[in-house]
Amino acid sequence: MKIGVCRGLDDFESIKSASQAGADYYECGFGSLAKYDDEKFNECKNFLMAHNLPCLAANGFIPGELKVVGDSIDYGALTEYLDKGFERAEKLGVKKVVFGSGAARSFPEGFSSEKAKEQMAFFLSEYAAPKAEKAGCVIVMEPLRFCESSMIYTVADGIEIARMSGKKNVAGLADLYHVFGNNDSIEGIADFKGELLHAHIAEPEKRVYPSAKDSEEVIAIYKKFFEALKIAGCETCSIEARTDDFKADIADALAILKTLI
Repeated sequence: MKIGVCRGLDDFESIKSASQAGADYYECGFGSLAKYDDEKFNECKNFLMAHNLPCLAANGFIPGELKVVGDSIDYGALTEYLDKGFERAEKLGVKKVVFGSGAARSFPEGFSSEKAKEQMAFFLSEYAAPKAEKAGCVIVMEPLRFCESSMIYTVADGIEIARMSGKKNVAGLADLYHVFGNNDSIEGIADFKGELLHAHIAEPEKRVYPSAKDSEEVIAIYKKFFEALKIAGCETCSIEARTDDFKADIADALAILKTLI
């Protein structure tokens, strides 16, 4: 399993530190791919290449102002955004696009949750997945904590939407922080063999970087998470966490996580 790190596309110090610490890949923000001008995008791309750090994943898929559910969906604006983003994703070598985007997939009180699911599946099937496929990407559905979105709270919820889309390049994601916070089943991740293609990890309560100094109980949770991911066939897991000292924390986290896997 490859271990990567989620940081900004133009965070050159983080790119350098991640490369030096032995990260297998980088995970940037999809929004940066869509909004940067050519000069800035190429600067970021070249810096990653110079440090031998492939950018295999991108998160933050859809900005909050571009709704994909509810009564105010602008498919024209979504199409323009997706075209630019996936064009850049292909050039950068991104393979997995994380669909968290809690604001974009939240709907107003009183709106039908079943209709929202149908709208999500429609957006994926007719708009996002075809463009992702052309760029060589899969879209992975990220469950979020209850306070962060109107839908998709468990790994099973994400897999359900992926199945509803009817697209082979839409799959599931497991984020340890969200799994833990929503009392989702870590062991249950193993049930989705071939359907769970990406993961995020952090210390499950504080959402800081994993560390060799974590308690035995927390280390056991990391082990259980990796065991379930392996059974499911997941091959990439990105550290997505808070840090006040990235250079030190990424080295510590990679050392312990690579030992555990």
